[in-house]
Amino acid sequence: MRAPLCGGCVAKRHVTTSAEPGGDGHRRRGTLSALCGSLKVVEPFVRKTGWALLVVCSLSLVAHAGLAPVQASLAPGSASASEPQVGSTMPTSTSLLDGVTHIILLGTDFRPPAEGWRTDTMILVSVDPDEKLVSMVSIPRDLYVAIPGFGKTRLNLADNIGEAEDYPGGGPDLLKDTLEKNLGLTFDRFVRIDFQAFADVVNILGGIDVDVRCPTELWVPNMKDPGEYLLYRTIPAGMLHMDGDLALIYCRCRAHTPVFDRDRRQREVLLAIRNRVLELGVPGLLPRLFELLESMDLHMQTDLEAGEIVALAQLLTQIPLHNFSQSMIDLSLAPEWTTSEGAWVMLPDRQLIKQSMAERLVPSTWEEETLAAEGTRIAVDNGTAIEGFASQIADRLVASGYSVVEVGKDDRLDAVETSIISHVGTNSTLERLQEYFGVSADNVRYEPDWLSGVSIRVILGTDAQPLCP
Repeated sequence: MRAPLCGGCVAKRHVTTSAEPGGDGHRRRGTLSALCGSLKVVEPFVRKTGWALLVVCSLSLVAHAGLAPVQASLAPGSASASEPQVGSTMPTSTSLLDGVTHIILLGTDFRPPAEGWRTDTMILVSVDPDEKLVSMVSIPRDLYVAIPGFGKTRLNLADNIGEAEDYPGGGPDLLKDTLEKNLGLTFDRFVRIDFQAFADVVNILGGIDVDVRCPTELWVPNMKDPGEYLLYRTIPAGMLHMDGDLALIYCRCRAHTPVFDRDRRQREVLLAIRNRVLELGVPGLLPRLFELLESMDLHMQTDLEAGEIVALAQLLTQIPLHNFSQSMIDLSLAPEWTTSEGAWVMLPDRQLIKQSMAERLVPSTWEEETLAAEGTRIAVDNGTAIEGFASQIADRLVASGYSVVEVGKDDRLDAVETSIISHVGTNSTLERLQEYFGVSADNVRYEPDWLSGVSIRVILGTDAQPLCP
């Protein structure tokens, strides 16, 4: 008979590996030697290199991904309220595409000495090596699902329940079975990391420069008055250097913020991590290698084989940024609902989710291929007094597949409307930039200059700022 499950999370038991008594020969996680056991060489440095590749590989993957929002907690068990039936026809599991590897990235709130945790971040990453495509789908923690053998509760409890209750294959396999039965999704491998490792990595990298799109108030729990929050800091829009602690608070803060706003902030931070990793490169990462390994060895688990880690790390360097797609299961795919206990949850519409997931690995469109083929050289000038604005916008354009070769300031810094100067006439890139910035024909000038080092110059006005909630 199973012991009752607590409202927040369940006790963590020891996770066995194939090298330990009672290991099932299938899982390899929790220890450095278990991860690299398939390597023929046994020298410590070479074994640790597998972890180093995993760290860089995971950061590169996660840096493109959006994370799921967090709402109120929900105790395990069936709801007594009448649950609406949304998309009640159960689909079969999404079949694996030829050559595609599906990896789920799990972020937990595990903090010693507490033994339990919740999986508040779940990102399904699908990698197609032939088409050079990567898809990231954020799976919300608040999905209200039937966990096989444990009743209905939030999805973020499945991993911990599986470990605590000795489910065959542990937490990841219970999560996998839950996703298959409720959403028709599956995965081949998992990577699990806790928040301490996240903060450690940012600090070891020397901090990160975050493109803060919208001003944000950061509220933290009032330890003297449970249930109340204190204003910790107000973050202005613009480029901001963050250490690990600030980056973690910026990512996790959800008090007094709109639903899914945290998702935006997490995307900003993870993109900043990716940029910092690429900026350092191998020469810059090597001096930090052992610090990264120490943190990862304590705070990360995976069943990726060493050879798979190497292959993924190599593949990621070959995939252009615009071939990374991002999506999430939002309220259009999982409407909100309130349980009889008053908990806010999301009810997954299984058929809509299945249809959406079927389109997640799609080759480049004709427009994207045309943009890449033109290779139009673009300059971005800041026509406002917003510090670092041109660099921010340039990074976003590069992420969308544009070729930005120059960033600078305009002579005037009081521009309200964004304008575009074309030195080569009209092409697809110019048309897409007009659409991207919402620039009217009146704000496009044609100044032929075939000797110019750039083909199109974008002069930013304050209207280029995103609409913030």
